[in-house]
Amino acid sequence: MPSTPDATIGTLPDPRLEDRVAPEPAAHGAGVQAVLNDASRDLSVYSALHQLWYDVVGDREEEPGIAAVVDFDDLPWLEAPTPGREWVVKLTSSRWKAGTGTGDDYSAYYEYLLTFRERDEDGDLHKTGQACSVRALPQFADLNYKDGESLTLQYGEGSLVKCQTTWADSSDEVEARMFDVLELVLDVDRGRLLADRNDESRRLTKVEAHHRFDIGWKRQVVETIDQTRELIAYGGQSEIEAHQLRQREGYLEALLDADRWHLLGFPRTSYDIELKCYQAAGWTEIPREDPAHHPKLEASFAGATGDSALPHVDEWDEVIQTLREVVSSHLEWAGVGREELIADDYQPGPASAEYRYTHPAGRRAQLRERYEAVGTEIHREALKANTQAVYDILRVVATESGASYDTLEERTGLARSTIRYHVSRLAEIGVCEKVSNPVLVVFPSLAVLDEAEDILRRIYPDDQVDDMMERAEERRERREERDDPSSVDDQEESDDQEDDAGDGDRGRTSEWAYFRDLSIEPHQLANALDREYLDGDEVRVRTDRRDWVE
Repeated sequence: MPSTPDATIGTLPDPRLEDRVAPEPAAHGAGVQAVLNDASRDLSVYSALHQLWYDVVGDREEEPGIAAVVDFDDLPWLEAPTPGREWVVKLTSSRWKAGTGTGDDYSAYYEYLLTFRERDEDGDLHKTGQACSVRALPQFADLNYKDGESLTLQYGEGSLVKCQTTWADSSDEVEARMFDVLELVLDVDRGRLLADRNDESRRLTKVEAHHRFDIGWKRQVVETIDQTRELIAYGGQSEIEAHQLRQREGYLEALLDADRWHLLGFPRTSYDIELKCYQAAGWTEIPREDPAHHPKLEASFAGATGDSALPHVDEWDEVIQTLREVVSSHLEWAGVGREELIADDYQPGPASAEYRYTHPAGRRAQLRERYEAVGTEIHREALKANTQAVYDILRVVATESGASYDTLEERTGLARSTIRYHVSRLAEIGVCEKVSNPVLVVFPSLAVLDEAEDILRRIYPDDQVDDMMERAEERRERREERDDPSSVDDQEESDDQEDDAGDGDRGRTSEWAYFRDLSIEPHQLANALDREYLDGDEVRVRTDRRDWVE
């Protein structure tokens, strides 16, 4: 989506920034990368790992191999293993995007991954709450993609090394662990690694901050995330992705990935920030006394924006502070205080140290601006001329706090294709959302739901349930009288008026045309199907000439 200057936005009241003190969110996952300019060495780090793979694995069907058994006393950041187990470093490989040669002579290089695991007495490997992995990739001048295009070496020749780990409080800690792992499995000196390291290539690839909180506050937290998504999308053009699951009681989880958080008062960044509320798999089977039963609110650096470079490792403090501000502000907006935080084996929860952060205030005014705009659209849609179809759809969604297509079809008497048309239109202008699978039509927040109920009551104060049931039955009877009961036609009180979703006058028969004779492009047809402007029974494809179509 193209961006526009902020001066053209002007849709949200400017936030006020206030200094606050709150429990400091824990730094969770972290990742760094660096290029070692060691191509001139007798053996680069990448080549050394390539040789190690042949020594301890040798056949990809035999993966993983064990590159080292670890004495945790030698690594101060590593905890003692579970009783009856030992720490090991497993070695695996995977085909990489570049290699040498072209066409039939192309030969891909492989990347090599070192991962810490606990090994039990039977030789089985286990993940734990503490993780560390190191990945090595080649950076050689003669490498190219399969189509022959040369691989771009941004930081020179050698070995690209990436490390991801948990519970590190600085980029220095992550880099130190990366070197610890390389020294552990290879005959390489840290002094050499430091000498070969390209300083400009030292970049952050992952940073996370989170709090675990009592499950009783999950709905409020997810509602707050949903409000933030609405504000960012409303306040300006934004690359935004959101995934939500909802049931009648509220959301199950939420994930928001956006690049315009500064619209709400957070620092302007050259990278996306992801905010999510999530829980462990199978949490319903975990006792409430177990911390894993309770959700986390986590903010993470989610990659650079556009052509921007990844943040340098020296920017760690600024990045983690911004992520912590996002977490703390959303918990405050949701009403989650220190006493609602949950401790676990890796962070103290309510006993977390205090830290000072900048809190964007004025959110209530921003939400009021947003909801007033949505309310205007609801009022306009519900009063559409010549039809009460949209009013009835909105009323069912409001009454049911979310309605499926089946429910809307039954309660309104409208054809499903008509319902899909109107719902898709309403979703595009922000009045409602389509969530879950099968689709559930909902208002974008509980505040909008309350607003919609009030607006709909004011529009037709004398409209009763019996009135809507009568309209639904009349619609069904009219469709039964037509030659094509499945056609999209929503004639209301007027005799020959064409509904916005309809395809002509009452009694009109279906008309079909070859795609080649239509004035639309293939991508327009695909878009219409994807957005449900066209139903599946409105497009035909000949299958007898093309086996692959079936």
